[in-house]
Amino acid sequence: MHSLRASPVFALVVLVTLALVGFIGVVLVQPSLIAGLLGQETAGHISGHFRDPHHRVHDLTFGFIFGTAAVGMLAQLRKPSRNVAGQLMALIPWAALGLDFALTNSFTFAAAPILAAFTLLAAVLHPSGRDFFRSFSVSRVNWVLLALIIIAAVPLLAFASTNIGLQRTVTDDHAALGHYGFLAAFSFTVIGVGLLASLRPDGWRLTAWVGGFLPALLGLASLVYPGVASSIGLVWSLAAMAWGVGFVAAAELTRTPRAPTLLGSRGAVPKSGR
Repeated sequence: MHSLRASPVFALVVLVTLALVGFIGVVLVQPSLIAGLLGQETAGHISGHFRDPHHRVHDLTFGFIFGTAAVGMLAQLRKPSRNVAGQLMALIPWAALGLDFALTNSFTFAAAPILAAFTLLAAVLHPSGRDFFRSFSVSRVNWVLLALIIIAAVPLLAFASTNIGLQRTVTDDHAALGHYGFLAAFSFTVIGVGLLASLRPDGWRLTAWVGGFLPALLGLASLVYPGVASSIGLVWSLAAMAWGVGFVAAAELTRTPRAPTLLGSRGAVPKSGR
């Protein structure tokens, strides 16, 4: 009843969304292939992404945001009723970009509203139906993960605030492309995904891994490109990577939704603790 085959309209929406994601990926990676469709001027603008070294951290950060939504939708291709968390996670980046737009009045990713609309439609049509929020309850909250994301929220919100200020006041090429806004949206995305993982709805482990990988990847990108604009520096890079590893480890070492315990501790793992 809650399978992908039993919900053909939902399946179609998911596939269309993923097709759009794939098309946009091709546009970013190989703009010359679609120059005839979009025009040389537009293709020339797009071709600057993922190629100019001084935008490298910004481009990767955008990729992390975009990838978070894509991973959440991909999770719906297999047993969507057990991947409610993935469906909600797919919405978080678009909400983060929307919040960024509201705070900066700067928006350069024209496809975001379309992808957000399709992702929201998929959530409305989700095979779980009225059971979509069934797996949310206070008893399932992982307080360890919640504490970790609250701790991380302090520097993340400071990072977002700084970049919102830059996006609103600076007139360099980074601001013109909305890159500072992407960094703010990235911070909101990490917080949103981390909070979702701590609530442990069905399919929560995927969100826990993504929530840990996001800051770790930003830290790694900053280490690989230390002299690039918006690189967060050695100390913060190591801290972000350590926090990300710790978040994933905490998710894996605490097993039951009702009473998290370390792996190997007494108590069985219920099926609902996915």
